Amino acid sequence: MLDVIVIGAGAAGLAAARRLEAARATYVVLEAKDRIGGRTVTDTATLGAPVDLGGHWLHSPAANPLTPLVDRYGFHLRRSAEDFRFAQDGRVLDAAENAACAAYIDHCFDKIAVAGAERVDCAVADLFPFHGKWHGMFEAAFTAKQGVTPRDASAQDFARYVWEGDDLPVLDGLGALVARHAEGLEVRLRTPATRVAWGKAGGVAVETPQGALQARAVIIAVPVGVLAAEIIRFDPPLPDWKLGAIADLPMGSCNKVAFAFGSNVFGDLADVMLMPDLGPDRSVELVIREGGRDTATVMFNGPSAKALAAEGADASADYALSVLASLFGNEIRRAAGKQFVVADWDHDPWIRGCYTAARLGAAEARARLARPVEDRLFFAGEATHDRFMGDVHGAHLSGEAAADAVRAVIRR
Repeated sequence: MLDVIVIGAGAAGLAAARRLEAARATYVVLEAKDRIGGRTVTDTATLGAPVDLGGHWLHSPAANPLTPLVDRYGFHLRRSAEDFRFAQDGRVLDAAENAACAAYIDHCFDKIAVAGAERVDCAVADLFPFHGKWHGMFEAAFTAKQGVTPRDASAQDFARYVWEGDDLPVLDGLGALVARHAEGLEVRLRTPATRVAWGKAGGVAVETPQGALQARAVIIAVPVGVLAAEIIRFDPPLPDWKLGAIADLPMGSCNKVAFAFGSNVFGDLADVMLMPDLGPDRSVELVIREGGRDTATVMFNGPSAKALAAEGADASADYALSVLASLFGNEIRRAAGKQFVVADWDHDPWIRGCYTAARLGAAEARARLARPVEDRLFFAGEATHDRFMGDVHGAHLSGEAAADAVRAVIRR
């Protein structure tokens, strides 16, 4: 019998496995996909340059446990933030307008923080009965951070999120960095967990299409969308308080399309994150010429992103090019060529969204999701972290915490 079975080889499951390996616990990681990484994966082949389909930036880099891995493994990190710019009416704002827009957005985020400190929970949108000139841009920026609109987000939950310092892009790919750190771990790919039997004495049995495995405990490190869809059956069923936590943490949407261009079609813009004003319900961000490469990654956020992804990869790519062309001219379409990379997390059956956002009045759901069930079922993932939710390092830290909790139990 194993000490631990880890279900899910995303950032959380891999961090748990690395911790268990260091402690010389016996374990195995079961992964449904044919690759590791979950929502943190780098495509290096399609465009001839690294493209992170999911997580890409090291947030709060001074406190981020992944930051030291950059130098350890010889990766490259941009050491300062990308220039954040805004566009409106088909043009990039000038310096004064950009500063005014950024200041208003910062003011709105500060107001959410004040509500959090006062333990006020309401929809984020309710904090703003009066809208300034740049309020549509704030709503789009908020949707980009949580994958849901301010109307659907808990102010208390968002106020607990911590970001300190600049967001630094991993130029070789954050997914590639996570994969490098996972080398040598015991992972079984194409092995989905279908049933977890945990109600009898003597441990936990996990059924897969390749047979059953037994362990003293299980760490469940799959996206909440997978749990909500009941792809994994639990016998006996999970308790009501755990099911309530899962229901209270729906997943938002953030999908991507990336292109490589035959020449520089962006003028003097480089290492820029650009947000065009397409209305508060159309949250789109453009990463332009990162690392000096002639590439662009278009990120779609919120409900409109999910609806667009449902139309298929070609529709997503065409819309992305139309956004780029509205700012940089139709030469964009000719220079883009036929190759592009699409990430659609909403319709991936093993993911089902980008990251979680607590329902109104359910800010405590993350603590409930993280709580073990009878010292047999342990939970990890970005959704379980109360300060770094939605982040790769939040998932990583939650995996380490779950592994430590399991070890404390099995040593008894």
